[in-house]
Amino acid sequence: MTAPDGLTVTHTSTVTPDQIDHLGHMNVRYYAVNARAATRSIAGNGRILDMYTRHHREQLLGTELEVRSGVLGVDTGSTQLYHELVNASTGDIAATFVYRVETDTPIDHVDTIDLPEHGRPRSIDLTSVMASPSLDELRRLGLAMREPREIDREDTGGGDTVASSMAPMLFWGGTPADGTEHQLLHTGPNGENMGWATMETRIAINRLPDLGNRIQSFAATTAIADKTTQMSMWVYALDGDDGGELLATFEIVSVLFDIGARRAMSIPENMRAETEARLHPELAARSNAD
Repeated sequence: MTAPDGLTVTHTSTVTPDQIDHLGHMNVRYYAVNARAATRSIAGNGRILDMYTRHHREQLLGTELEVRSGVLGVDTGSTQLYHELVNASTGDIAATFVYRVETDTPIDHVDTIDLPEHGRPRSIDLTSVMASPSLDELRRLGLAMREPREIDREDTGGGDTVASSMAPMLFWGGTPADGTEHQLLHTGPNGENMGWATMETRIAINRLPDLGNRIQSFAATTAIADKTTQMSMWVYALDGDDGGELLATFEIVSVLFDIGARRAMSIPENMRAETEARLHPELAARSNAD
């Protein structure tokens, strides 16, 4: 099946009740589930090396979705793919994705596309390099996000190695380092019901850990604006000779969301002060030109 703009429809789905989160719309996890299904339809089970996502519009219960895909480029050892997740009824774009997938041999005789303007990043530079502080430095700065933990069968989905589809849980899984669960909902200065909504993310994977490996994740806020924050995250191996090996990095841009009004809102001063106390702009991703 071919989409109107020349992209190929590679996956279809429907937003179901189990996909709705605390903000009343489809959770970011399921945007990625759609993109990964589309990736498999093109590149099979090749390991995903880099995953960029830009969220455009929230999607609600019962919405019929389709993924439209194309190949951006092919290099020795990897293929770069573009996906857009679309509301099949209205044609509105829900999210766009740029994935780089490991391939044993280049895909031959494939027509490539240019990255469309609406698929280009807003705040995350796809050519940038994430900061790679040492494990000791992150510990010294007190930036542990989760306690050290061991990779189990839940992490691997029953296999021997964590799948790329489960990479986000390398950062978010486990026990919070400060002993308190992350607060999902907040009350604003005028009684607003607020929560953080994801606008953009990028995950780069160096190596996926195996069952029984020990890991730990860390996070730092690197920028704060009127309505948004930007964070960098890292997950490290803790075992033996691999202790201190950087496994993966995660960059995320979030917006404060007024759930009742269903729109972005300015960050209240008390939340801003808490965030600025943990601000580390020196740990932000840097352009290759820097």
